[in-house]
Amino acid sequence: MKDFYIIANLKMNKSIVESKIYLNLLKENIQNFNNKIVICPSSISLFYFANEIQGMKLGIQDIDHREQGQGTGSISASQVKDICEFAIVGHSERRQTFFENNKTISEKLQMLWKNNMTPIFCIGENQEVRNKGFKAIEKHINKQLRDSLFEDSKWENLLVAYEPIWAIGTGLSASPEQASEVISLIHETVKEISGGIDVPILYGGSVNEENHLDFQNEEKINGLLIGSACLDPITFSKIINNS
Repeated sequence: MKDFYIIANLKMNKSIVESKIYLNLLKENIQNFNNKIVICPSSISLFYFANEIQGMKLGIQDIDHREQGQGTGSISASQVKDICEFAIVGHSERRQTFFENNKTISEKLQMLWKNNMTPIFCIGENQEVRNKGFKAIEKHINKQLRDSLFEDSKWENLLVAYEPIWAIGTGLSASPEQASEVISLIHETVKEISGGIDVPILYGGSVNEENHLDFQNEEKINGLLIGSACLDPITFSKIINNS
């Protein structure tokens, strides 16, 4: 049986003091460690989480595409590899706000693998592409995958997260059937690029306490990347405990 991942992206939330309160409440309320739990806090709280996370894994929300040096305000994989096992790359918020493209994201993937970290590689379509139908979605997803991944990618150290942009932070979640349709496509495309290797594919996009099991029960979905619903430690612990 494959591991099932439950990943929290806390985004630009929680001060250091709030992070301490959050993690203490989360640890007090989690009872189910059957799945792999990964917490991705704001970078200011990484060191605290690294020392206190107990039974969970730690991820960073983004890394630079370069090794070190002239990158004011950025954090490199080599700087956090000793405390972080995972890193989110290619999130739509990075693509849209910071104009990151597939080439830059591919460079980030290579940098993470060089430093023995596991990328949580985000892809997904916007509402305009979705409205054009499945062929347009297929073309969009294929380009994101084929521009960023190559035959010699470290497939054993890769998670792909399907996050339809129209469902991120909007409260409009894709249906489990919609998610599975695209995730099945991602599985097959990754197998083509890799020469037959299958990797875990996650779903993210307005996942919450009410709908998380609907996605988890889909055979092709190997994990969840959760945003807003993970900000409250009690709610997030309920999602974890019910999984």
